[in-house]
Amino acid sequence: MCMLKDIIRWCRHYVRLCVFFIAALLGLQVPGFVDDYGHALRASNDEVTQAIAPFKDDAKQFFDGSLEKLLAHYQQSDDRIYAKGGDNLALLLERQEQLENAVSDYQSNPYWHLLTAPVIDVGQSVWQSYRPQIQLNMASLGSALVVALMITWCVEGLFVLLTSALLAVLSLFINVRSTSS
Repeated sequence: MCMLKDIIRWCRHYVRLCVFFIAALLGLQVPGFVDDYGHALRASNDEVTQAIAPFKDDAKQFFDGSLEKLLAHYQQSDDRIYAKGGDNLALLLERQEQLENAVSDYQSNPYWHLLTAPVIDVGQSVWQSYRPQIQLNMASLGSALVVALMITWCVEGLFVLLTSALLAVLSLFINVRSTSS
C-alpha cells in the first residue's frame, strides 16, 4: 500500500508539471487572440461605415443629414424593391451601432469585452483563421500564469478526488479480503 502511494505521488508530480506547462502555453495564446479579435472588430466596423457612407451622403443632400428620415422614406415606398432596400439599410445601421458599441467596450477593457459581450461572428472568424503566436510581454506572461494555475488547480483537485476514491476502494477491498480469510 505504501509503494502504491509513492507511485501515485510520483505520477501526480509529473502530471502536475505537464499540465502546468501545457496550460501556460495555452495562456500565452490569449493576448494574441485578443489582439487579433480587436483588429477584426475594428475592420468590420470600418467596412460597415464605408457601406453606409453613400446613404449618409444621400441623407445630407435630401433629408438634412437625417439617416432616420432617409430610412423612413425607403421603407414607406410603394415600390417593394425600394422598401426592401430600406430594410437592408436598417440592418446596416443596426450592425454599425452594434460594432461601434463593441469597439468602445473593447477599447475600455478588451479581455472583459471578449469574456462578456463579444461579437460572435467576428470572434468565430478570428478563431477559424487564428494562428498560434507568442507575445513576450507582461500581458502574455500574466495570462500564461493565470491560465496555468487555474487549470493545474482544477486537474490537481480532480486527481486528489480520484486518488482518495481509489485508495478508499482499495482499503475496502483489502479489509474485505483480510476479514474473509
